Amino acid sequence: MQVNRTSSCLFVGVALAFLVRGSIVLAKLDSLDADPDAYRVIAETLAQTGTFGLMGEGGVATPTAFRPPLYPWLLSFFVNADGHLASAWVAVLHVCLGVLTVGLTWDIARRWWSDRAAWIAAALVTVDPMLLWQSTLVMTETIATALTTLVWWWWVAKLNPRSADVPLNAGTHAHGCDRSSLWSLANAVVFGGLLSLTVLCRPTFLVWAAMLIPALFFIGPTCRVRRAARVGVVGMLLFATVGLWTLRNVSQLGHPVWATTHGGYTLLLANNNSFYDSLGESSGGWLPWVRTPWDPTEFFAAYEARERGVDEVSDDRVAYEMAKSTIANRPAMFGWSCVVRGARLWHPFPARTSDRSMLVVLVIGVYQTGLLFLAVGGIGKDWRSWRQSNAWPVFALILTLTAVHSVYWSNPRMRSPVIPMLAVAVACWVVPRQADRTKPT
Repeated sequence: MQVNRTSSCLFVGVALAFLVRGSIVLAKLDSLDADPDAYRVIAETLAQTGTFGLMGEGGVATPTAFRPPLYPWLLSFFVNADGHLASAWVAVLHVCLGVLTVGLTWDIARRWWSDRAAWIAAALVTVDPMLLWQSTLVMTETIATALTTLVWWWWVAKLNPRSADVPLNAGTHAHGCDRSSLWSLANAVVFGGLLSLTVLCRPTFLVWAAMLIPALFFIGPTCRVRRAARVGVVGMLLFATVGLWTLRNVSQLGHPVWATTHGGYTLLLANNNSFYDSLGESSGGWLPWVRTPWDPTEFFAAYEARERGVDEVSDDRVAYEMAKSTIANRPAMFGWSCVVRGARLWHPFPARTSDRSMLVVLVIGVYQTGLLFLAVGGIGKDWRSWRQSNAWPVFALILTLTAVHSVYWSNPRMRSPVIPMLAVAVACWVVPRQADRTKPT
């Protein structure tokens, strides 16, 4: 009876998630026509020519590593015979990924906490304004959030299913081995594949992977030998994935690019004289809902006037050198800018722009403020539970995003992948651990 009730509620929950996500994306369907980060044009080029690149003069495709490969590759399957990526198909993809994220969040909270907590966490992810907004743009936030949540779900449900309140370094199961070595290996292979997909989606997640892989030795119901083997399997899969992408770039670009040829630009965008100078000026007042963003006009002018490289790899190197020169000349300001970028990553209020009304800024800001504060409260309220190994992917992702985007360019949308994790923490604050506790299945 309980199972039937849960199944019925889950069906209704999934239907509501589709309705909410679908309605928002449908209402903003025109915004999916834009291509701010060139993912659409790369996908269309890939579908038409078989080359991961940009279409040049005369219809000749030029190979590129300007963007990580996963998202454009996935979009290329939706390109029609005329070589056009219809926004309706992007909308379908984003809605499905969003609903998958909701479902995974629900199951993580159910397994770890309770049914009531699961519904609260799922509801928060369904209506989160940041995730809804990003689902209306041809950018990687939606797929990145789905993938990080899937990695966390596999960690909780498959790699460490018997953990209740075991600290990461407790050394449990040191002498007892189960007999399911093949199943343990299969779980490691899938986990390594999922972790590799996150890196192919965003190179930032390589730092996250480097923090998760060693921790695999300390979790799960297998013996030390099998846990060590699992670490090796996941590490080799990740190394092979990055290696294949690097070899492709050696073959196509003539350079061993392991990530993208866009890193120099994002580092320079975060570390240039125009931005540094703006940090000493007023940005619209101290009130968080009236702050205005940095005007990059001066930076863009200087960037366009730079000495260009002969190809995108050398051009990326030029941008890196310009950024490193700025950092070396103004080290104190670099330190302060790292603090500013870290703060902006977690700032709950979006900056006030010409296309955002004060009402929108206030609604999003109040919601995000509540989410962040309640998430911190949920972790602190039951710190004993959050010390267990299933929480490590959460803290590792928070550390990764903060560290990387304190140096490279940052804004609040870049914290999207951690929002489902914060939603679970909020649910833990709302629902006591002992309330409505269900046995994971």
